[in-house]
Amino acid sequence: MSETVTMAGGPAAGWYLDPAGSGSLRWWSGASWTEHFTPVPEQPALIGDITSTPERVGNLFAPIAPRVLEAAPPAYRVQPTNPSAHTWGVWLIASVVAVAVGVRTASGTLLSMASPLVALVTFFALFALVACLAIWDSTVLRARGLNAASAWWILLLPPIAYFVARRVVLKKQGIRANSPGNVNVLTAFTAAALTFLALTPIANARMDTASLRLLERQASTELHRQTSVSWTVSCPDGAPVAIVGSSFDCAASDATGRAVRFTAHVLEPRRFAVDAPVQQ
Repeated sequence: MSETVTMAGGPAAGWYLDPAGSGSLRWWSGASWTEHFTPVPEQPALIGDITSTPERVGNLFAPIAPRVLEAAPPAYRVQPTNPSAHTWGVWLIASVVAVAVGVRTASGTLLSMASPLVALVTFFALFALVACLAIWDSTVLRARGLNAASAWWILLLPPIAYFVARRVVLKKQGIRANSPGNVNVLTAFTAAALTFLALTPIANARMDTASLRLLERQASTELHRQTSVSWTVSCPDGAPVAIVGSSFDCAASDATGRAVRFTAHVLEPRRFAVDAPVQQ
């Protein structure tokens, strides 16, 4: 019988081999065979005899099929991941251009922009900083089990040469680490723009002031040549020395109390033509 109902004492509900011989598993509800089928697992672990044994339940026979032990879930292998190639050292190297711009701006604002000593000290300090960061980065990469580029690449063209060598070595190990180099390039362009916007007005103001002081010295020399008396010349600090076609007045006085004034005309930025002095 394929559809037999039991009153008590039958097998528990579960999947059993179909007694009708379909070769599949069939669901026994605990009271009757249902129309639910499922394929036999590829590697099932069977408990008991593989032959169904009829058991008399009251006046009916209910087939008892062997229980099928559920197959163990497959074990998933965890793929090993490569160590990270990002270190504090490489990110600091990538942003060192911004540090250089900050130092350069400060030295140009607080000190003399034309000072060769300040420029030389700044260069070697930043170079030493980048070299130490490259050594730190290489040491950390080797500690993580990765091959690292030689830190001495930093001597060739800092820091671009080191980034290129680092990228090549890591790529051979299946690791892409382009971000620090990209950040460095972006920082360089940003630094160039900030340098132009921040330092150009400061440099122009310094050159304007220097051109006025030069005009005062030249006018004083010319007046001394004409009169054989020392003169003190003063031009206004806010004079438009870079605006072609503009003009401004300067005053001069000597030790005897004489005072004259003259007009300077801007022919080119910071280049002047001076009228004859007029006594005041």
